[in-house]
Amino acid sequence: MGFCYNEFLLKFVSYSYYEVYTNTQRAFSGLGFSYGSDEDAAFITTWLELCGLNGVKLLNLKIKDLDNNFNANIDPSKISSEYDFNNKSTLMIGPGLIDYLISKIDSNSNFKITFKNCNDPIFFIPLLYKYAKKSINSQIISNKNIQAQITNKHIEINKEIISTDYQENFDLLLTKNIISEQKLDIRIQSSKINEMLSNGINPDKKSWDQISEIAFRTFVPESEESRSKGAGGGDAND
Repeated sequence: MGFCYNEFLLKFVSYSYYEVYTNTQRAFSGLGFSYGSDEDAAFITTWLELCGLNGVKLLNLKIKDLDNNFNANIDPSKISSEYDFNNKSTLMIGPGLIDYLISKIDSNSNFKITFKNCNDPIFFIPLLYKYAKKSINSQIISNKNIQAQITNKHIEINKEIISTDYQENFDLLLTKNIISEQKLDIRIQSSKINEMLSNGINPDKKSWDQISEIAFRTFVPESEESRSKGAGGGDAND
């Protein structure tokens, strides 16, 4: 079998942040996410992909769990020193949950909670980074080991939590206090993120194609009736 230059090039197609965000947003809409929630989940996925953390591939691994199972309901009465995810994805409840927890940071500038049955903590990282830019630092701690630390200068992550099948309960610490630097497996400098934007994004091709198929669900198929009424296409005089 000869070398196929076109197939070689397709493995290294580069997309802009906007292209990845738009495609994943449509995919989440196709999976049944509500308006607004699809945008939050697209931000999470695209940010991870931008930072080299395989956001699109991780999303692809979650499709069966997410498809037509959207439920972002959070019961504040069940949130205390711990919260049970019941295996619901962070892509669904993470954005609303983090916003709620941020409001609970006490007069000592700290809030700590234990999460149970959350199998995709990696999806928390982009949400926590948004608040790190507002001087709220965070740590994800499992078995007394720091698995991730997010500040406005650095994002430190252990490879162990880059998973959609994480089996350990973990603590989330939110704090306005300064926290000591860590040396974990992966370090992302905040100052380099804008530079990453200019370099383009290269998602895993197989995962990208599968996400694109789901995004296509959001396009309304043209029927005979819609064609007769002029739907599905624009007019140069519109």
